[in-house]
Amino acid sequence: MKKWRCNVCGYIHEGDKPPAECPICGVGPEDFAIEKESASERPVTAKRWKCTVCDYVHEGDMPPDKCPLCGVGAELFVLLLDEAVQLTREAVVEAGQDTAHSALDKISYGLYIVSSIKDNNINGQCCNTVFQVTSKPLRISICLNKNNLTHEYVMASGVFAVSMLGSEQTDAVRRFGYKSGRDTDKFAGVDYILGKNGCPILTNCLAYVEAKVMPEKTVDIGSHTLFIADVTAGRMVANAEALTYSLYRSKR
Repeated sequence: MKKWRCNVCGYIHEGDKPPAECPICGVGPEDFAIEKESASERPVTAKRWKCTVCDYVHEGDMPPDKCPLCGVGAELFVLLLDEAVQLTREAVVEAGQDTAHSALDKISYGLYIVSSIKDNNINGQCCNTVFQVTSKPLRISICLNKNNLTHEYVMASGVFAVSMLGSEQTDAVRRFGYKSGRDTDKFAGVDYILGKNGCPILTNCLAYVEAKVMPEKTVDIGSHTLFIADVTAGRMVANAEALTYSLYRSKR
């Protein structure tokens, strides 16, 4: 039985021919390719290319023409040099930014849904850059691409909410990470509750926090903005395993 892999979302289909439509992302049979080997059988020398905007990782001889997650071009992909070396003085001297990309890929990330509001309109996006910066006062930081609609909403309202995802909520990543809120209502058909600050919170999340941006602590870092915010509310909803970026990559 042949295996067909969706080139957009990684879905595997078994059959003599690819499906008429990918059940995950909706693309047609032209976006499927024969899966020649399982992930465990792939050679360790296979090239991996990482999107510098959203951290999507592509395997192949060349980077994709367009990132299937955030839409940027091949010029914003970097090659991950995965060859492991013994740490010697010579290895340290030879190291540079090209080898640092693979090192940074070992940093563990979670996956979250960051949502905001503007003029009574709501939107949300998948984000892997959410972290606590201080405990007294209680503050967190998020980093958003300036091209994203959620970035526009946070800049306008100064508030946002973060819904933490469980290990099985990969569908939320596809819904909030694969499309733009300018083209579709991401919350259509999704169960959510508006928080105290008006931002939507997924009802089936593991936990959530609401936050108010500190205007004097908003940092322009080029393609992205780093928002530092005071946490105003939050609760744990379920005590379960959190969804990490590495876990999501192994499942997609």
